[in-house]
Amino acid sequence: MKDKKFSSCVTLRAIVIALLILAGTVVASAPKETVLHMFRGDSDGLAPYGRLISDAAGNLYGTTALGGTSGAGTVFELTAPAPWTESILYNFTGANDGSQPYGGLISDSAGNFYGTTFQGGTFNGGTVYELMPTSGKGGTWTETVLYSFAGGADGAGPQSDLNFDQAGNLYGTTTGGGAPGNGIVFELTPPAAQGGTWTESILHSFVVSEGTSPRAAVIFDKKGALYGTLANDGQFGAGAVFRLWPPNAKGDPWVEETLYTFGGGDDGYGPLSRLILYGGDLYGTTVLGGGGADSGTVFQLTPPISQHGPWTETVLHSFNCKSKKHLDGCYPWAGLTMGKKGTFYGTTQYGGQWPVGGTVFELTKSGGVWTESVLFSFSTRLNQVADAGLLRSDTGILYGTTIGYTQKAGMVFELQP
Repeated sequence: MKDKKFSSCVTLRAIVIALLILAGTVVASAPKETVLHMFRGDSDGLAPYGRLISDAAGNLYGTTALGGTSGAGTVFELTAPAPWTESILYNFTGANDGSQPYGGLISDSAGNFYGTTFQGGTFNGGTVYELMPTSGKGGTWTETVLYSFAGGADGAGPQSDLNFDQAGNLYGTTTGGGAPGNGIVFELTPPAAQGGTWTESILHSFVVSEGTSPRAAVIFDKKGALYGTLANDGQFGAGAVFRLWPPNAKGDPWVEETLYTFGGGDDGYGPLSRLILYGGDLYGTTVLGGGGADSGTVFQLTPPISQHGPWTETVLHSFNCKSKKHLDGCYPWAGLTMGKKGTFYGTTQYGGQWPVGGTVFELTKSGGVWTESVLFSFSTRLNQVADAGLLRSDTGILYGTTIGYTQKAGMVFELQP
C-alpha cells in the first residue's frame, strides 16, 4: 500500500492536493451563507484551523494558526450582531508564549480560554496556554503558558483541542514525543495555590502497533474513560481508534485498548479528528479511503455485546470525488457536529459544486439508512478549504471557518437553515 503517513499539516495538504481531481456538481438547494469575517492574512490572522466556540451573548471565538503581528498566530473574537466585528485578543510572538495554534479553544466558567500551540514555548515543542481577561469588555487579555513541551518523553507538537474533567484537570494529545516518539495523551493538573505550577502526567505513549500521531481532542464517557483517534500506523498502517481506561487505584497506570484499526481501503484511512459518543456508539471521519474512491468516510463504531468482543465498524458514507455522478465533497479533515435526533453535520476540504472549494454536509438517518446531503459548496472565488468542525447554535445556525487557498487567508461563515 502506498505511504499516506500524515507527518504534518503541510504533508497532508500536499497529499490531498496530489490526489485531488477537480470536478463539480449541482446542489439542489442550500441554506443561506453569510461571510462574517474575511481574514486579510496580516495582523488580523491567517488560516483558522480550529473550531469555533461561542459565549452566552453569541460572540464567536477562535484561533488562526498564522498571521498576527508576529506571524505566529492569533486568538480572535467576532462580536455580534451584524456587522460582525473582529478583535484580536492575543498575538502569539513565536517565542516562549507559543506559535501556530492549530487547535481551537475551550473555556471555563470564569470565561478564561485554554488551548495549545504546535510550536514555541521554552523548548520549542509547543505549549498549553491560558488566556484571561484583565479588565471589562474591550480590555486586554493576558496569556499564561501552563506547560511547555520539551519535545522528548513529555510530548511534542500538540495540535488538538483540550478537554476538562470535573476536577479542572486538562487533557489533550501531542502528535509527537513520548517514549517511542509517536505521540501521547497527557493530563495537566492545576496547582494547589493560584500562581503555582501545573503538573503534566503522561497517561499513555503510543507504539506503532497501536497507532501513532494523535491529532484530535480526547473525549470522556460516563465512567471516565478517554477515547481518541490515531492518524497513522496501527496493524494495517491506516490509523486507529483507542480507549484509555482510568486507573483502578491511585498510582496505577491508565490502560490503552485499541478499539478498531483501519485497513486503509473501503473502511477508511487516517482518522484525524475528535470522536462523538452517542448512544454508546462512536462516530467520526477518515480523511481518505472508503468505497474505492479514496475520498474519505463517515464511520460508526459499535461496542461488542460481550465485554471482550471486537468493536464493529460501519461506514455510514463514503465520499466520492472520482465519479461525475457523486461529487459530494471529499477529504473530510474535520470531525462531526451533532444536530437534533442524531443528525450529523461536517465539512470536506474539496469537491462540491465548484472545483477545489469543499462543502458543508448533513448526514441523516431514516428507516435505518444514512443519507448524505450537501448543504453548501464553497466557491473558489472566496476563501475555501474547510478544515475545522462546525459550531451549531440552538436555533440550527451553523458557524465554521475555512483556511483559504493560494493567496486567500480564510474566513468565518454562517449558514442559516
